[in-house]
Amino acid sequence: MPLLLTRRNGPPTQFRNSEYIPFYYFIPKSILKKCGAELNSIPRNPRKIFSNREACEFIESDLFLLLIIDATAYMVWPYMGYSEYMEIYSGYDPAWIFAHSPGYWVQELINEGIVPTINNLFQNCNEEFGYVTEEELDVYLRYIVPRVMQKHNMNAAIETAEEFRCFEDFDFRNSRPKTDFHRKWYHTRTKHPMISLEEFKENYAESHNGQEWDEPDASQDVEENITSEILVEQFKATLTEKDMAILQMRMEGNTLEETSEKLGYKNHSGVLKRIRKIGLAYEKFTSEDYGFENRKII
Repeated sequence: MPLLLTRRNGPPTQFRNSEYIPFYYFIPKSILKKCGAELNSIPRNPRKIFSNREACEFIESDLFLLLIIDATAYMVWPYMGYSEYMEIYSGYDPAWIFAHSPGYWVQELINEGIVPTINNLFQNCNEEFGYVTEEELDVYLRYIVPRVMQKHNMNAAIETAEEFRCFEDFDFRNSRPKTDFHRKWYHTRTKHPMISLEEFKENYAESHNGQEWDEPDASQDVEENITSEILVEQFKATLTEKDMAILQMRMEGNTLEETSEKLGYKNHSGVLKRIRKIGLAYEKFTSEDYGFENRKII
């Protein structure tokens, strides 16, 4: 049964995102510290949430849901069988998508009695919640994550994606898996015998019923790359000084928290909002869809 919230001007309606409140108390302190002041401002006693209008409004916000999604991903990723950092993959990679889908993981935690339902939480608890220790979290997730992946056949989708990698699977950052993919894609690791261009043309004609080989016009790719670079530079010229600083720091690998501190934001939610606005502006500028509208990219 959904939890209802009394409104100032109208009847009670469903308390949006309240199903994630029990999971919020399962997030360890080490991760909460990285999530900004808003998330940490939620009362540790669930009953006190209802008397705290600001907490209720924050829980119903998109930012709360986004932080829950990110926290879930950081918690489960190390147990999904990856040695690489999650950030090297894009929002199109199946493993990234699964990690950022809290419904799978939260429901299994509830099914196993590790996390209560929202109704049980408010009915049976009227005291301050402590924090789950790193040791407890490790025990729970070593059990839960493989169980969820098997139940929902996640490994099959992940293995298929790994077998048929594409450029969209990777983030803009450089990484070993991305480099390996590029080498495989462009065959830079393949050890072919060296032959002359004339010999290659002769072999091509023999295997193609006498048809001559036409050398590809490399200028087309060069022209496309130059056009893209010019477009990016033109877009950068439309940005404010602060937006340009945000973009530069994120491209250099700075975290949201580091970026917000260096640029004078109170917390990283302001940086998140600016990044999304920059992304939406770039989509409009280029008439291309890069996923900012539906939150595929942060």
